[in-house]
Amino acid sequence: MAANFRNVLPHQDTPFLRVLHIIVAVLVLAQIINSNLTECEALGQFTLAGVVTWLHIISGFGLLFCGFLMLTWMLSKRGFRYFFSWALMDFRGVADDFRTLRQLSLPETHSGGMAATVQGLGVVSLLGVAACGGLWFLLNTMYGAETSLTRQVLHLHKFLTIFIETYFWAHGAMGLLHIGLKYHAEHRHQIPGG
Repeated sequence: MAANFRNVLPHQDTPFLRVLHIIVAVLVLAQIINSNLTECEALGQFTLAGVVTWLHIISGFGLLFCGFLMLTWMLSKRGFRYFFSWALMDFRGVADDFRTLRQLSLPETHSGGMAATVQGLGVVSLLGVAACGGLWFLLNTMYGAETSLTRQVLHLHKFLTIFIETYFWAHGAMGLLHIGLKYHAEHRHQIPGG
């Protein structure tokens, strides 16, 4: 049963990316949960809010590292066009996937397709939010929380977080649906008369 489930998880052929993907997902979920308990003023305090804020900052830098690692791996394995063909005004892969979806079938992953585009946008969003958070931390450390630039970067970080949270929940839901449909399809063929 566990082996069958592992077979339907994404990135079977790339165990490094699978593990990195899981680490990023867990860290993003932790960031979403603990972000409501962070307080800029608590950085110098040994309180629950101070500890949670430091965990948020440390895991944010971890996400920045993981995001760069993921983007570097993606680009070295598949190239820019695979994930970002839309940036080159090439929408053929996405159009092909929409045609496949209209036939009530799930499209395969391919260059410029929906899955590749979503993965590319997700990593760029992750890097944007994490880099903005890291910049806030550096500005806060150098100039203090009350400077105009520090406050603006913090507001930008919070604004960008909306996109990564939306991406996280939507991507996660689509991933679970895809895994469920693939698992169901594999088991339907294994059942006599299925």
